[in-house]
Amino acid sequence: MQRAGPYADAAKANLEWSAVTVWLMKEGYGVLAASDLPSAVACLSVILTREAEEHAAGWPRLSGPAVTPAIYGYSPDSQCEARRSAAQARSMWEANGRPYLRASDCKLAFQHLAACIRNGIIPPVPTIGDVPLNS
Repeated sequence: MQRAGPYADAAKANLEWSAVTVWLMKEGYGVLAASDLPSAVACLSVILTREAEEHAAGWPRLSGPAVTPAIYGYSPDSQCEARRSAAQARSMWEANGRPYLRASDCKLAFQHLAACIRNGIIPPVPTIGDVPLNS
């Protein structure tokens, strides 16, 4: 996080929501079965909320220019419900010890930022160090 510089909040959003997503796919269904949150609702809500939070935090995309997150195409009530459901799933993930939040994922996020610098998507970040730029 310290080395991500101005992208620290975006890296945090990416890392945590990625871990929630993996947890839902691998283990979360058992936990969800014991709750009032349907698994399909949880999964879609996490995907929509993750995309919106990464976008709001400024997480750079290697695949092209930033796009408006899909959640904004829904009514305000639906957006609120999606965020509420995602927060509920995230709370369950936290209660289960925040699994799938690994050092290797932090390294991957760092490499993503370095690749964005190399490709000219974001300006160099002094805390990331020397990243050879493509000519």
